[in-house]
Amino acid sequence: MSTAPDRPAPQEPPCPQLRSAVRKIFRRVVPLFFVMFVANYVDRVNIGFAQDQLRADAGISAAAFGFGAGLFFVAYARSRRPVPPPVAPSGSRRQLLTDPQLLLFCWIYFAISVALYAVTFWLPSIVGDIAGLSDFQVGLLVAVPWLCALAAVYVTGRASDRTGRRRPFLVGALLAGSAGTLLATLVSPWLGLAALCLAAMGFKTSSPVFWTIPQSYLDARIAAPAIALVNSLGNLGGFVSPTAFGILQDATGSTRGGLIGLSVVGVLAALSVALVRGGGHRERTRGRRPRAGDHGPGRGPVRGGPARVR
Repeated sequence: MSTAPDRPAPQEPPCPQLRSAVRKIFRRVVPLFFVMFVANYVDRVNIGFAQDQLRADAGISAAAFGFGAGLFFVAYARSRRPVPPPVAPSGSRRQLLTDPQLLLFCWIYFAISVALYAVTFWLPSIVGDIAGLSDFQVGLLVAVPWLCALAAVYVTGRASDRTGRRRPFLVGALLAGSAGTLLATLVSPWLGLAALCLAAMGFKTSSPVFWTIPQSYLDARIAAPAIALVNSLGNLGGFVSPTAFGILQDATGSTRGGLIGLSVVGVLAALSVALVRGGGHRERTRGRRPRAGDHGPGRGPVRGGPARVR
């Protein structure tokens, strides 16, 4: 199996029709997606702002809060279970569940979800530890890391598209997020907020960069169920992370242990990216004319042969 380095292929300028289509999508579709995602995210994470009140009024522990916050992701993963197409070639169903590269993608996205959702659910509580802040001020400060992440996602995405080098950007984002969560345990609360800005930028950026990698590796015949599998299993990290974070907070009396754990998970995910083999057949052939003998992920023509993930 080839282990070609992840090098960008020379790219030809996009045709005018493609540029026009992309502009229309950005004008007409992306704003709608943005509004829908904001509504989805507010509904998903607003419980993080009620943690202190729930503990004071209902007497629930941090572990119970984390477990309740994470239950959403169990239902989410259940609803996203992959179903291979009924007309899939012989062996595709078995390979979908046994391919080691696919399992590696599941682990990497699981680790990203662990880090991202622990920061998401516990950020209001961590910021609330800064003395003298009202609930409104806490809400304003919690927005700062995500505004930084918004800018980082755009800049990193553009740079990744321009260079075609996905894995170095993903590794850098994961290590930046890990550094941010670790620094937050070593400095004052205000400097800790700055460190959490770095963590949010790193972990939030890693998600969109990650998704470009499996899509460039997967055979089109199994791409949809394979991506559903990665998404469903990976999102279970959204259940594991707040639950484990809460247990650690109850055991130690602070969020320090949980933040250190997130740093470890981020580093392990970054190291795992190095295990992804090859450069992805769509990455390698992008920007040049198809040639006879071009091969897909299974060392056979892209439209033939058994599907494998590289």
